Amino acid sequence: MTVVGIIGILAALSLAALEVLPQRTRLTGGALEFAAVISSARSHAYGRNQRVAVLINAATQELGKPIDYWVVVDKGSYLLNALRAKPNWTRLSDLKFTPSSGTGGEELFTMYDSGHFNPSVRVLPQGFSQAVGSVAHPSCGKLEYADIALARGQPKTSSHMFPPPYCFVPSNSGCTFCSGDGMTTDLRGVIFFEPDGSVRFANAAGVFSRDGAASITLLPTGGGGLESAQAVVITNTGLVRTFSASTR
Repeated sequence: MTVVGIIGILAALSLAALEVLPQRTRLTGGALEFAAVISSARSHAYGRNQRVAVLINAATQELGKPIDYWVVVDKGSYLLNALRAKPNWTRLSDLKFTPSSGTGGEELFTMYDSGHFNPSVRVLPQGFSQAVGSVAHPSCGKLEYADIALARGQPKTSSHMFPPPYCFVPSNSGCTFCSGDGMTTDLRGVIFFEPDGSVRFANAAGVFSRDGAASITLLPTGGGGLESAQAVVITNTGLVRTFSASTR
């Protein structure tokens, strides 16, 4: 009877693990895919010697609405003006801008990639801070990390949610540079990759963030808890990292 009981316990634990595994797999795939999109855009900007932008529409928490993205070559650097002219855009096709030369807006942005993540992966509205219970990483603030600067204009104040040397990265919202709250309004934003390797972050209206880095935090729906959250971190010097709330 004891052996049967042990087998029953092991079977229950195995079943629980199998139920969580697909959720973590979807999330890991979403985070890694997004990191790959960012890295590809950065390389494309450097290789083409042109500005490349990644536009994100993370929608709201409504099920079945995936996180969409578009990667474009911003030939004449007109995308920023197009964003400011149409701040309520939801798709790339909404953005048109006609410069004084009269060139058609549709000719200004060359899309070379687009897609969406698994619909079961959503942005966590309150960001990585929510995932880790707003508890600072124990190694942040230590002197050995004080002089490590990973971003231009790295702020003196830090959120301390990510491990060093990324303690300075903001983490208080699902997408720290996006417009919207991810609950009642769509999260939308743009990451600009310059030919010199630098990165800038803008909201849906084309207003640049003053932060030297940004984070986007993803969470699978249907269970797994906040510990299943993962964040993609990008600095304005082009560094890209992913962090998991469960192994922070």
